[in-house]
Amino acid sequence: MFFKKLSTIERIYNIGLELNHLSEIFEKITKFLIEFEEDIIKTYASSVLNEITVEDIMTKNVLTVPEDMDLEKFEKHIREHKHLGYPVVDKDDNILGIVTFNDLKKIGRELFKKFKVKDVMTPEDKLITVSPKTSAADVQKIMWKNDIGRVLVVDEDNNLLGIVTKSDLLRASVILLNEMPKITECKHITNFYFYDSDMSKVNKLADDMVVLLGARGYAVSEKEGYIEIQTRDWEPLAKIMKSKNRVDHISITTKTLNILDEKIVKEIIDLIEKYSFEEIIITDHITLINERSCIMRIITDITSFRESKKTFGTVTIRIDF
Repeated sequence: MFFKKLSTIERIYNIGLELNHLSEIFEKITKFLIEFEEDIIKTYASSVLNEITVEDIMTKNVLTVPEDMDLEKFEKHIREHKHLGYPVVDKDDNILGIVTFNDLKKIGRELFKKFKVKDVMTPEDKLITVSPKTSAADVQKIMWKNDIGRVLVVDEDNNLLGIVTKSDLLRASVILLNEMPKITECKHITNFYFYDSDMSKVNKLADDMVVLLGARGYAVSEKEGYIEIQTRDWEPLAKIMKSKNRVDHISITTKTLNILDEKIVKEIIDLIEKYSFEEIIITDHITLINERSCIMRIITDITSFRESKKTFGTVTIRIDF
């Protein structure tokens, strides 16, 4: 039996809107979700760094320097090769330490010829190294914690295999950001609950909705406890849920992030608006699955008041990687 631990984030946002029409509510919330996408992408990229190992992004053909190189030559070496840090090795390629451009600052330029790399390098006993199987996310944490810009990658015998830098991590993140996986599945269920001093309006709305959808060619069938409405392809579109012979709520199912992309849904919302219900509670559930099986669930729970034209509620966004 196989179990995989999911990496999860969850964020909750309060909503306060002053709107005249239900369609405006969905437009505003959809716009918010699209703007939230940038944050989703960053979170996704950070999460995927857990799946990338150091050996996937490290530089393998590492330039090294000898410990007896004087600092003047080392400075020229930096200018020539455009790297800011180098492992220090002996004649047998054993690691002795690491030396960086910042280490030059320990010595005044006028003394560069008098001092050697071994005088300013970080020695082996103070080195921070990682194995090639260390995740990129863990290396990122190590760099942040120790305020360093590069880490040597070694095997079990401390042989140098490569070097990984902040730039390598940045490049990996950029690639991930540019390769944000596409959404392969979207299930969107919207429930409307109606409250009014004249609750007979709900049943009248349901009757009008059946007539509207039947005229548009949708299949309408009476079930025990609800009326089901399907597309010509027998895909679910709506349910009129009943309790004790009264309409309890209306549920709409679509495959789009923005339900207003469906022309028929716009017509349903316009029909709802004609009845001018004093209060409408909307619970909206969206499930998005991308090509890498990342699941995002969005739950919107809001109440719209006709008299004040105000809408209050929350949007909860949960992402499972």
